Amino acid sequence: MTAEAEMAAPQIVPGLIWRVVDGNMVVVSPTAGDVHVFSQTGSDIWQLLADKNDVRAIESYLVQKYIVTNEQAHEDVAHFIQELRTLGLLQ
Repeated sequence: MTAEAEMAAPQIVPGLIWRVVDGNMVVVSPTAGDVHVFSQTGSDIWQLLADKNDVRAIESYLVQKYIVTNEQAHEDVAHFIQELRTLGLLQ
């Protein structure tokens, strides 16, 4: 994967349903019958993905909101996006 492709905005799989419940994002895959509940940080990342932000913008948001280093934000976002892909939530 090229660096440009890695930084592009990942796409949420069509057909998923999501809502914030008690401060946490709940994502439902009607076709698979799966329900996923994200932490506050995961919820923030999901909402930024839903708003079509690219990876760099998401990392910058985490650096500002959670006062983490650029490196930590990059690692956290990369890990979470990979996890979402593994779960079949991102294309």
